[in-house]
Amino acid sequence: MHLPKREDAMAIKDILSKLVKRSEAITALLISREGVCISKAGNVETLNSTALAALVAGMFSATREVANIVGEEQFSILLQQGEKRHIHISLIGQRNMMIVVFEDYRRIGRVRHEARTIGPDLVRILESREKYKKEDSGDISVPEFREYALNLIDRIFVVGEEENASS
Repeated sequence: MHLPKREDAMAIKDILSKLVKRSEAITALLISREGVCISKAGNVETLNSTALAALVAGMFSATREVANIVGEEQFSILLQQGEKRHIHISLIGQRNMMIVVFEDYRRIGRVRHEARTIGPDLVRILESREKYKKEDSGDISVPEFREYALNLIDRIFVVGEEENASS
């Protein structure tokens, strides 16, 4: 997995920050299909972006299989609606996804519009980076990341079970 070079990383964060501001969202993240958080903007202090990225990537993979069952190659947008918070997930190019967390469900139109507006800019930055990337021996392999993500998910659920057991 190659993360964007510094200038690209700053440009991506700026684009995500504008989306958060314009849509009045809480947080926006750009993640890889492998579940690696590439960039984030907005209120991220209380958000476990590593776990969210890994879980959303897995969810998106499962949804792709559902799309195949109903005759679609994939769904390009997913929306999760909660009581207080909602998540808009959209594909960015072929290898990345954007997650937008927001509260006021009446803002969904604005969130979708802003996500669609910035998508091409993110794709352009990510694709230009792909052209010039060099193989780095320090990169984590997909099997290594898969094991890391599974261990992280196990830790998340084990902690949750311990808390429930002590209640």
